Amino acid sequence: MTTLLADTCRSLDKVDYRILRLLDRLLTQYEYVPAEIIERRTKIPSKALAKRLDKMHKLKVIARSPAPRLGYRLTYLGLDCLAIRTLVDRNVITHLGPQIGMGKESEIYLAKNAEDKVVALKLYKIGRVSFQKVVRVRDYLTDEVNWLIRSKVAAEREYKALLDLRKYTKYVPEAFGWNRHAVVTEFINGVELYRYREANDPLSILRKILEVIRVAYNDVGIVHGDLSEYNVIVDVEAGEIPYIIDWPQYVYRDDPRAQELLRRDTLYVIKFFKRRYGVELDVDQALRYVKGETDEI
Repeated sequence: MTTLLADTCRSLDKVDYRILRLLDRLLTQYEYVPAEIIERRTKIPSKALAKRLDKMHKLKVIARSPAPRLGYRLTYLGLDCLAIRTLVDRNVITHLGPQIGMGKESEIYLAKNAEDKVVALKLYKIGRVSFQKVVRVRDYLTDEVNWLIRSKVAAEREYKALLDLRKYTKYVPEAFGWNRHAVVTEFINGVELYRYREANDPLSILRKILEVIRVAYNDVGIVHGDLSEYNVIVDVEAGEIPYIIDWPQYVYRDDPRAQELLRRDTLYVIKFFKRRYGVELDVDQALRYVKGETDEI
């Protein structure tokens, strides 16, 4: 998959990317952009344009509309190439590495930045979950009808949340860049919490997670809203340091649902640590802690 993505990006020239950028700009106006609109906007002669569009369709970076009216739309692969090209042009990344993860809503790749440091490239692909799941968990997206736009909104929210959170806590990945549906972050060489069975100091891990919930609520003014063992990565080699990921569904502290979600996030992680590691904390005391009402936990 890495070879396919990298090779596809390299196979596109400047004119191809100009067409992709046009389709990207017109996402909110057309389901399929009519061929005559593409020709008029790009000023590419019709025969040359038809040849390019046919090549790009075969590469699967664009999709062709059903007959009778000919039109084209951007695909996720096309959006991948646009985002990666922009991140390379901005020197946020210089190399694309292997794919290391695939979730319901994203794909994760290794990459390298200008300092030759390994980073993580996250490509949001919101359409992998059902519409009902998106509405329930990602309800900030319900006004958008296009999956590509939904994914771009998710990436922007993730990037901005991580930037704000890193001002107050080191237990979230550092964010280095963002474009369209792509976010570049610090690569955490760890294990997902749900896979981590034999913790040496589970109480310390839990306290750090609760610290992030507290910082997010009191200093940044947001609530994660979907916190579980699936979006915590533990860096074992660094001494069981947890990193909380997947922030785009956050709600603001003054949102009517914030208190309910804050309690749910807190209760869920406490229950998980009790079930998995036998660690017990008083939920009400933990809630007072994450709300900033007490420093004791």
